[in-house]
Amino acid sequence: MQLRVILAQALVPGVRLIRLASADGQPLPAFEPGSHLVLAFNPGADRLERKYSLVSPCEGGAYYEIAVKKNPNGRGGSAYLHDHLGVGALLDASSPISEFNLVAEASHHVLIAGGIGITPMLGMLERLRSEDRSHELHYSAKSRAGMPFADRLADDGHDAVTLYFSESDSFRRIDIEHLLATHADSPTTHFHVCGPSQLIDRVRLAAQAHGIAARRVHFESFGPAWTMTDGPVSLVLSESGLQLDVPVGTTLLDAMEAAGAWLASDCRRGECGACITTYTGGQPIHRDNCLSEDERRHAFCPCVSWAAPSEPLVLQA
Repeated sequence: MQLRVILAQALVPGVRLIRLASADGQPLPAFEPGSHLVLAFNPGADRLERKYSLVSPCEGGAYYEIAVKKNPNGRGGSAYLHDHLGVGALLDASSPISEFNLVAEASHHVLIAGGIGITPMLGMLERLRSEDRSHELHYSAKSRAGMPFADRLADDGHDAVTLYFSESDSFRRIDIEHLLATHADSPTTHFHVCGPSQLIDRVRLAAQAHGIAARRVHFESFGPAWTMTDGPVSLVLSESGLQLDVPVGTTLLDAMEAAGAWLASDCRRGECGACITTYTGGQPIHRDNCLSEDERRHAFCPCVSWAAPSEPLVLQA
């Protein structure tokens, strides 16, 4: 479907709220909490497709809203939506996609969000409140001024919401270990996590340490991410004999596919494990959310992970 931009404005520094209406004036369909859209924009040779969680009411109707954080180390999608997208622009969009769902049989929901990871949680929170289902939200950012939707959550006055600011006078971080330990013995408590890969990793590892079944931990990541310390990677594919130089901003999986090497893949967010391959040399930088620490000693997810530039990364592909 085609959507037209009817509002684009700063939400907090670095985060832009974009409101989208149907290009043909028809009502937009309802969606499940935690759903996202896949948007296609910048048509032409550089056509981009990105997914963004819906932050507007789940009833749909007149418009959808997304909140986009500008990532200077990203692949260009967020920069385009911040710097070039204006009111009146048309975007191709999927119907709402539901892959990060509330669990119907859960007796209690623990929502954990970091930064822009609050976006899929907003609909979940509203649904849980409207149905009077037991829940709590733990939401962390560097500061209140940079926390998207902080006012919306604080104004609600709900005692199930706890906000954390890691770079402020009231320094406070989410104590993941304590939080998961508190609910470890409740088999019907489920955890939903969205945010930076470090946050998701902390929750995954704490869940393993406390014997919490993987089926009780649900997460949604942002896909590939780069840091200021990343450098170009030399990649050697031992089975095909290919040697590739991969610049920052291109995933290793994309580089492999562009060179003609085939590798199974699905989510491209480091969650499903479809693209896992073995590495035999180099220094991997793991950014997936599916491998255990033991598996990371020999396995690698090229859709999101990276490597140190000091020596070639050797994959069995």
